[in-house]
Amino acid sequence: MDYKFEGENIKRKLIEKGLYRKLENYNSELEPDKISIGYSYPIKAFEKFLGYYDDYYKIAYNSSISFNTDFSLVYSACMYTKRENSDSVILDGKQADRYIERYRKPLEIFRKNTGVRGSFKFYIKRYRKYDEAKGLSESSAVASAVSRCLIKNVFGHKAGGDDNFVSRYARLVSGSGTRAAINGPSIWLSYPGIMEEDSFAVKIPTYPEKINYAIFPKNIDYQTSDAHSEVVKSPFYDSWLDRKYRRINEIIDEDFNIEDLMRRAMEEMFDLNSVLMSRGNVIQTPESISLLKNFIKFSKKNAGIYITGDTGPSLMVMSSDKSLLNEFLESVDDPRIIGSHHPTEHKQKEMEFYNESKEYLESL
Repeated sequence: MDYKFEGENIKRKLIEKGLYRKLENYNSELEPDKISIGYSYPIKAFEKFLGYYDDYYKIAYNSSISFNTDFSLVYSACMYTKRENSDSVILDGKQADRYIERYRKPLEIFRKNTGVRGSFKFYIKRYRKYDEAKGLSESSAVASAVSRCLIKNVFGHKAGGDDNFVSRYARLVSGSGTRAAINGPSIWLSYPGIMEEDSFAVKIPTYPEKINYAIFPKNIDYQTSDAHSEVVKSPFYDSWLDRKYRRINEIIDEDFNIEDLMRRAMEEMFDLNSVLMSRGNVIQTPESISLLKNFIKFSKKNAGIYITGDTGPSLMVMSSDKSLLNEFLESVDDPRIIGSHHPTEHKQKEMEFYNESKEYLESL
């Protein structure tokens, strides 16, 4: 399959539906020591992606589709300084040297694209409804929040409110962050050969409010970066991509039907695990496998309930029938978090976070 040709076809369809447009250009409004903040909720994928065609610019081999969840919340503050070579990142109150490495390349690309000189200091805080877990897309919220506060700081509030523009730069930190930058369900346009400035997420006309969902947080010591590098070596990777492109086209043609998206999320979870297992990578735990067995047994007797997961053992169960979801939840003992739509935690945390980040950043 010619993925560039198929990707251009997806792009054409999104343009024809009025969903995709070229990004606006913004002029910088740099002001030394100004502090800007941004927040984000993580995403959960329907149509997933794994593997980068271009790791430098974080261009994925395929487009992906998701919606925002409220299992956690991330706030980020950014302060600009004229002093060069002094970028810093504070994460949850501690110097995050590992994150400096993660953001060095995105900031390098950002400066190259914008011509901005100087440095940026970030203060990031995660608000979780769980302890440690893998597969809840927390990194997507971090990338999105960091990108939004950076864009606000450099280009002003109008640019900071342009979700598509924020999405482009969130991508440079984390591919999943591309979609987390959109307030609502979204599709990230990505395929081999796409221009870097054209690869961002846009909102799609579907209604995740119809989804009743819960997550079962579980942890494993496995890095998503390892999954990205391993999956492309699988002998089944090309056939997985072929199927993705066919299904994405069908999803767009069917106007992003929410029941089909939930069903697709479940198919994708099993496909993703199979492709990774072909490389010897097992991302489930005995506890998550036990939960999967219980779900499969339950779903054989009850249609309309779905399960999905990303690169980790945390599993999400969802259904448009709330009573059906509750019936399943009552049948298992695993700790879970009930998800909701249109969360408001960020409103309650905003002033507290701003004052906290301001006090720290101004002390530097």
